[in-house]
Amino acid sequence: MKRWLICLLSLLPILNIAQSGKAYFQQEVNYTIHVRLNDKAHSLSADISIEYINNSPDTLRELWFHLWPNAYRNRNTALCKQQLENGDASLYFAGEEERGYIDSLDFTSNGKKIEWTYDTQHPDICVLQLQRALLPGEKIIIQTPFYVKIPNARFSRLGHRRQSYAITQWYPKPAVYDREGWHAMPYLDQGEFYSEFGSFDVSITLPRNYVVAATGDLQNEEEIAWLNTLAANKKYITNEKPTGEPASAAELKTLRYTQDNIHDFAWFADKSLQVSKSEVTLPRSGRKVTTWTLYSAKDAALWASSVEYLNKAILFYSNKVGDYPYNHCTALAGPLSAGGGMEYPMVTVIGGLSSAFQVEMVIAHEVGHNWFYGILGSNERRYPWMDEGMNSSVEAQYGLYHHPSDTSGEKNELRDVVPGAHLFGLNKLDYHETTLFEYQLSASAQKDQPISLAAPDFTPFNYGTIVYKKSALAMNYLRSYLGDDIYNRCMWTYFDEWKFKHPQPSDVQEVFERVSGQSLNWFFNQLLHTDKEQDYKVKHLKREQDKITFTVNQKSGIAAPFVVAGMKDGFILTEKWLDTTSIGQPVTIPCPECDEVRIDPKKSMMEINYRNNSSRRLLPKIRLLPTVSTLDRNYIYLLPVAGWNDYNKFMAGISICNKSVPVRNFEYAITPVYAFGNERLSGTAHLSYSIYPVS
Repeated sequence: MKRWLICLLSLLPILNIAQSGKAYFQQEVNYTIHVRLNDKAHSLSADISIEYINNSPDTLRELWFHLWPNAYRNRNTALCKQQLENGDASLYFAGEEERGYIDSLDFTSNGKKIEWTYDTQHPDICVLQLQRALLPGEKIIIQTPFYVKIPNARFSRLGHRRQSYAITQWYPKPAVYDREGWHAMPYLDQGEFYSEFGSFDVSITLPRNYVVAATGDLQNEEEIAWLNTLAANKKYITNEKPTGEPASAAELKTLRYTQDNIHDFAWFADKSLQVSKSEVTLPRSGRKVTTWTLYSAKDAALWASSVEYLNKAILFYSNKVGDYPYNHCTALAGPLSAGGGMEYPMVTVIGGLSSAFQVEMVIAHEVGHNWFYGILGSNERRYPWMDEGMNSSVEAQYGLYHHPSDTSGEKNELRDVVPGAHLFGLNKLDYHETTLFEYQLSASAQKDQPISLAAPDFTPFNYGTIVYKKSALAMNYLRSYLGDDIYNRCMWTYFDEWKFKHPQPSDVQEVFERVSGQSLNWFFNQLLHTDKEQDYKVKHLKREQDKITFTVNQKSGIAAPFVVAGMKDGFILTEKWLDTTSIGQPVTIPCPECDEVRIDPKKSMMEINYRNNSSRRLLPKIRLLPTVSTLDRNYIYLLPVAGWNDYNKFMAGISICNKSVPVRNFEYAITPVYAFGNERLSGTAHLSYSIYPVS
């Protein structure tokens, strides 16, 4: 963005003019919902009243709605097709009793029926034809009953596991209408949501002995007292085998939750949950936030410190981004099939974890989504990096802050998910190095994709390695380049100016350039949009009295700032950021005591190959087992081998190779063996060099 335009926009933040010339606006949607759970039929019976306020300059003659539960209706939904393409056929082959849907809809306004039709492609989208056009500044109240058959929880986010319920994406919901028009999108696993802000007033009726966690402030004093009693009397029961669910109480209760400035509402119900309660004081406002965690007896050992994890996450994100604006925050262990955790305003559900460290980090990540998606309501489907990427970057800071080093390897996410991680050194990587390693898995094999893609455009593997990991690395790169002080001021300003709104990538760029006073075109318009890898190399080192002169060459197509350091005995003595005009040109740094020049010694960039970043060419190290190749030097691996064939009989020897993960372009494996049958030396040799075509 041109500097004069940035200055103009900084003088006119309220107008926030888009390239189309249309001023920023956002619609408002307010909900009143009454819902009843039938835990025998696994269904919901409800009615909803929706106040839709047209704050746009446009006259609306139709309203597009999401009907998310219909994503589970049949084999023709976008969800079922996406899961099948990604190798999951469970929904495709599911029986009718396991599927879900929404029906019994009868939209009315002022007592008059509204004509509506399903989208021709997606049964989880419909369009309402308004009786009278909705003019700018006008509002309409739309009402309808609805019925939801709750699917089995093994498919995605909405579902039940016996009588444990995750009620998410469950009610008729207007799609977002913004400067680009309507965003009516089908429900997907790989690709999240975009919703209008407003208020919710939700009443839930269900058997009295259910423990409920939900978005919003609970209004029932009797229920609050009961939850306090559960929290006070909880027992950390560990390794307890399930003894069956308690019978549902015959007596019902109706719980009411209210909340402003949110764009979604989710609730969870289970009769066997233990409860922990605490509170945390926010760093700026000094407000107190009540925190809750809920979990079953079988999860109690892993969740013993969960409420402390929740408190730490709220404090950390409030410091790095902005104060948490709500009164409560809840995390629970519950039924979930779409990933290890899923976020909703003020409440998050987490499932399938195997260590307390995983519980801590997933809580931190999912609670962080209260900021990146919950408060900063970007279009997650179109710009997942603004949601998962920006959130994962703060999560990585949290991981490094609370677990800066761990020689035991216990505080490492790969330890629990990669068999034999300790054999290959994976458990020794810190949180940032783990992120770098996961990104390099795709990048080193030339399967990388640009960060800026829409969620459905990523391969299933890259949705994890690019949207979460590469995006987080990119934000860390920007933070390292700007420095913590400037970056933090950029993030605080972004939060303050765009909370409870719908920011676009250009809005993030505008804030960061205005606050930093720098052109960041290299990041927002180049780095985010390329699949080229970054690989800088030190060459032509020359020492002159008290200074060192050298050249940095670029081996890839990325033109971005880079950092160089003068070092002695592995310690940084001087450090300097250089812009792209320095590539291929002599660079001089004063450092009379330096014995080495290294590019990016803190691994704050997105280098694909750190082995050529130093002026010192270290001899390869010898290891008995392969290790990860995110380190700064080459390795030679010695692997004992044995074999047998009818000609040579028993053979034993050693394989000398450099194969590792992430992969390298040049790989070799030389395997001499001694054949005891004919008493001769034998073996194999393999050398390969991979050349990837440029698309």
